[in-house]
Amino acid sequence: MVRTRFVEGSGGVRLAVDESGPASGAPSILFVHGLAQGRGSWDEVLRGRLAKRHRLVAIDLRGHGDSDKPEGDGPYVDGVHFAGDLEAVIQQLGLVRPVVVAWSYGGVVVGDYLRRHGDEALGGLFFVAASLKTGKPARALFGPGMMANARGLMSEDGATYESSARAFVEACAAGKLDAARVDASVRAMLRVPVNVRRALLSRAEDYSVELGRCGRPVATIHGELDQVVLPAMSREVVLACARSEQGTWLSGVGHVPFLEATPRFEEALESFVAQASS
Repeated sequence: MVRTRFVEGSGGVRLAVDESGPASGAPSILFVHGLAQGRGSWDEVLRGRLAKRHRLVAIDLRGHGDSDKPEGDGPYVDGVHFAGDLEAVIQQLGLVRPVVVAWSYGGVVVGDYLRRHGDEALGGLFFVAASLKTGKPARALFGPGMMANARGLMSEDGATYESSARAFVEACAAGKLDAARVDASVRAMLRVPVNVRRALLSRAEDYSVELGRCGRPVATIHGELDQVVLPAMSREVVLACARSEQGTWLSGVGHVPFLEATPRFEEALESFVAQASS
């Protein structure tokens, strides 16, 4: 059963959180979603087999889903706020050395956390087609699914944004996603205000130094056919890691391996959590 609660994040921003699995005494996994998505991205995983032996926690980032949506750019372009939000979730929920699973833009949020708080409270990092770098210097690491829709994703015009959001969601999979899943993802995107979208897409960051300093286990998983965040991004993660952690590459899979290859995703994550917990 999935349980919903709220946590007070940086600056008093209220963050929506879903939980499943044992409330205590089990390894914790904290899921961080991507650009203009939400905690619902992880529904299948939170209701799946991992919940039998793990405490699973998924959050709505500030500006997304049921979390508060402060006005202006400052609450989103200054990474200190995202770092504070993750810290608040870990502390207020009593997560003991959680493995943080970062998908897509979630890699930026984890980079913000490492920059401000280091890795002492973490058990490990599991990057799912996650961005280590963002902004103009990193353009070569993003594919047409992102680049062709970026302008529309920042549009104030509702129809333009909805059209770009649907094209973006459809580009996330190598094959065809279930229509209900596409619709749910588009609805999640339509809840994200334009100031949030523009602020997030305006950021230019590189967390290679922070990741290089990280002493916790790190793993990547990436679909070989990803046209949103190119597989080269995960190769950058592997290169940045102090201990040259290895990546998992999934054939026939795009940007959403937890939807396109759920059993393989769960197996890889469970194996990594066991390694990080030992």
